[in-house]
Amino acid sequence: MDVWDISHNQNEVQYSHKVSDAALTSISIEGNTQGGGKLVAVGDANGLVSLLEVCDSLAQPQHNEKALVNTIFERSSVRQKNLEARDRETRRAKASKKESQENDGTNDNESEIMMLRGLETEFLDVVSPED
Repeated sequence: MDVWDISHNQNEVQYSHKVSDAALTSISIEGNTQGGGKLVAVGDANGLVSLLEVCDSLAQPQHNEKALVNTIFERSSVRQKNLEARDRETRRAKASKKESQENDGTNDNESEIMMLRGLETEFLDVVSPED
């Protein structure tokens, strides 16, 4: 079982503990969102339940932790939407390019420039500060 402290470091496991040889299938944390929980029950595919105790720094939420996690989720959501929009634009540009080449033999460079301008505009709309 790996425990992550995303407010401290999002790229590394904070604590790792081998609970079972079987796959872990369930987890339950004692406590609530305000007080945290030091006791963690972990169940595996064989029906074995292990009770673990984590340190206070992992059990107690930090004062800004909820806002930090919300920000991370919001950024991820915006990033996902931007990737989907870019993918749609790329597919649309490819289809448009193919259609225009079939109709009038449009230059490849012109189509690429148009697509890049559209992507640049979309990127600037996303990263520019909102009033």
